[in-house]
Amino acid sequence: MNPFNNKTGRVVLGGAGWSRQIVTDPTSKPVLETILHALSLGIRAFDTSPYYDPSEILLGAAFSDPALTTLYPRSGLLLMTKCGRITSNKFDYSPPAIRASVLRSLDRFSTNYLDVVFTHDVEFVSREEAFGAIKTLFEMKEEGLIRHVGISGYPPAVLADIAVEVKEKFGRAVDVVQTYCHMNIQNTSLKESLGRFYGDGGVGVVLNASPLCMGLLRRGGAPIGELGDFHPAPRGLREKAAEAAEWVENQGIGSSMASLSLRFAVGEFARVDEKGFGVTILGGGSIGEIDENVETVKKILKREGGDGDGDLRGYTKLDEERYKADEALFKGVRDILGEWVDYTWDSPDAAFLEEQKKLKE
Repeated sequence: MNPFNNKTGRVVLGGAGWSRQIVTDPTSKPVLETILHALSLGIRAFDTSPYYDPSEILLGAAFSDPALTTLYPRSGLLLMTKCGRITSNKFDYSPPAIRASVLRSLDRFSTNYLDVVFTHDVEFVSREEAFGAIKTLFEMKEEGLIRHVGISGYPPAVLADIAVEVKEKFGRAVDVVQTYCHMNIQNTSLKESLGRFYGDGGVGVVLNASPLCMGLLRRGGAPIGELGDFHPAPRGLREKAAEAAEWVENQGIGSSMASLSLRFAVGEFARVDEKGFGVTILGGGSIGEIDENVETVKKILKREGGDGDGDLRGYTKLDEERYKADEALFKGVRDILGEWVDYTWDSPDAAFLEEQKKLKE
C-alpha cells in the first residue's frame, strides 16, 4: 500500500533538523511556527523518530497545538515515526519495546493512529529481531493503531533483502521503505534495488531521505550539533564534496551546491522511480530553510496542469527541460567527486560490531 496521494504530495519534511545530532539546543527553535509555515506551503507529510531526540517530542507538541489542529484536520496529515533505535549504539527490537515505543509516539502526537511506523536502522539487528519487531507492527496495524508498516535503514540492498524475506515469511509486504544517502548527486545506488522493492518485495513506496547526504553536499559540509561530528563520511569524500561546492559557486550561475544537489536528488529519483514517483524527505529546521528547499523542488518538478501556481502538493511531474539544463553541472560535480561517486560506508561499522561482540562475551 502507498500512503502518498494528491492530498499529501510527493515531499516529506524530515524531523532530524530538531535533533541534537544536527543542531545545538533544538528546544529553542520555534517549531510550531515552522510547521505551520510548512503546512501553508502544501507540505502534509512529516517524518521523525524518538532517536532524533527531542524531535518527536517537539513535533508532537506542535501537532497537538490548537493553533494547528483548528486549521489542519488530522485526516489531511501524514505523520510518520520510527521505533527500535534508542541511542547511537543501543537498539531494542523486542516486541514489548516496539509496542511501548509506538504507544508513546501516539501519546506525544495526541492521536489515535500513526500513518507510518518504521523499524529504525533495521540493518543493525539480527533478522530474528527484525522479524519480531515487524510482526508486532503488523499486529498494531490490525488493531488500527498504525496505517502502514515500514522499515528504514542505510543500505538499500539489505533493506530489499529484508522486504523480500518479510513477504515470504508473513505472506504480506511492508508498505513503505525509507533509505538515506543513496539517491543524491554523490550516490545513486538506490535505483539498483528499486526493482526488488517493488517486485519481489511488494513494497508500496520507497522514500529517499538525506538528499544532501546528511548535509555533506552543501557549502560548509556536514552540520555539527550538540553530539559532535557524527557524519561517517571519510576525509577524502569530505574534501571532494567541499571542492565541488566551491566549483559550483564559481560557475557564476547564482546557484549553490545545496540547491543543485537537491535538484539532482529530486529530479533523478522522479526520473527513475516511476511507481512511487520518487518521494523525497527534505530537511529544514527553520522557515528559511523550508522556503529555500520548497522553491528548489518547484524548479525541478512541475504541476500536472503545467502552470507554476499553487502549493507544493501539485508538483508531481519531472521538469525534463530543467533537468537537462542542469546536466552539465551534475556531471561537473560528479567528475570532481571522482572515485567517491557511489561510495557507501559500512552500516553497521566495524566499531559497532566489535562493541556488540564484547557485550556478548
